[in-house]
Amino acid sequence: MPSSPRHRQRCAPPVLLAVVLLASLLASGALAPCAAWAQTGAAADRRSAEVAQVLFGIVSYVRWPVARQEVRVCMLGTPHYGAAIVDMPASSLGQRIRVKIPAVASAASECDVVYMGSLPEGEREHLLAQIIGKPILSVAEPGSSCAVGTMFCLRLNEAQIGFDVNLDAIARSGLRVHPNALQIARRKGPPP
Repeated sequence: MPSSPRHRQRCAPPVLLAVVLLASLLASGALAPCAAWAQTGAAADRRSAEVAQVLFGIVSYVRWPVARQEVRVCMLGTPHYGAAIVDMPASSLGQRIRVKIPAVASAASECDVVYMGSLPEGEREHLLAQIIGKPILSVAEPGSSCAVGTMFCLRLNEAQIGFDVNLDAIARSGLRVHPNALQIARRKGPPP
């Protein structure tokens, strides 16, 4: 039987179906875990961006014995906050910053800054043995153990990101760190 123009069924456009389906899933609460994950993901992205900003701020306070036109930041281990560091390489005070992820920790001697994520204790000690006494800035990520030879150890609490400074490691490196960075480190902020 031929269909008349009055009795033709119309299919809803796919976009409209997707919107209706999404609205019904939200109304039923089926996507609540996904929404919580998205909020957690957004908070983690924000925190990563804050860690990157603190790292690049520390770099801006450091002077190497020989001026660098480009500061090479190497991320080693498994960094928890590394994505934002790679995504937002910056320039500070006329220095370009290039972020690289070397395959092995032995490449640390080709870096101006070593940003350490979580590393097995033996690897961390081996890495620090390579760079102690050299003009290589070492920064440990929050949550990783802050080894004796690390110059800056980032720390997190709900309100802010701070850092602790190892003056002995800095003195042995030959790097000059502006006193303002040391003053910032002294301000501990509220306990976590």
